[in-house]
Amino acid sequence: MDVHEGRQGWIPQVAIAVVLVMGGVGACAKPSIPGLQLRAVPAGFLYTANTDAGRNAFPEREMLSRGVWYGDIESFQPQSEIFVTRYAGGIMLDEARAAREAQAGTYGHPASIDYGAVAAVTIDGRPGYAWLETRYDEHRAVRSLSYSAVIPYDSVSYALEFSTSAPARLVPDSLTRVVQSWGAGKTVVLWGVIKVVAAVLIGLAALLAYRARR
Repeated sequence: MDVHEGRQGWIPQVAIAVVLVMGGVGACAKPSIPGLQLRAVPAGFLYTANTDAGRNAFPEREMLSRGVWYGDIESFQPQSEIFVTRYAGGIMLDEARAAREAQAGTYGHPASIDYGAVAAVTIDGRPGYAWLETRYDEHRAVRSLSYSAVIPYDSVSYALEFSTSAPARLVPDSLTRVVQSWGAGKTVVLWGVIKVVAAVLIGLAALLAYRARR
């Protein structure tokens, strides 16, 4: 392999490692605050607040905040993402259906994608709306899943989207269980684990940066 090509290959990995370290540790370096949140986030997921990533499912609504959980990280690339977006006002059923149609319209309706219908769900004791998108490979095996849910409150609504291509999570229950855990709770920060993970990732990022310079 050409030396220049080797260096080019290491640089993106260094950048991704640094982003994951800063995003995961930075977001966790705050006191635990009780409130509405996912109470069954899978182990090993890292949270980043105020992200610009992800799609805006309700562009006509004012977006008040957005955060994302990254998980199942391999080679510094997350295989799973859980977006939590807060919108102004109570999102209605017709808006949820329009969001689902817009999602389907992005790629059309190929046989490799199944866009599930919007269904009524109860999350946090409140009526909401949810739908499941399934993508298949050429052998009709499930390649990825995306479960979206909208929970309207009196003055705000929360839109949750759990997307994954991690093989161990390619069953709907693994997504719905997490999304439907939404409700009042309190995040417990495991400082010892965070410090160890941060130290390992920072050291690995430094090693990759050193190898990229050689």
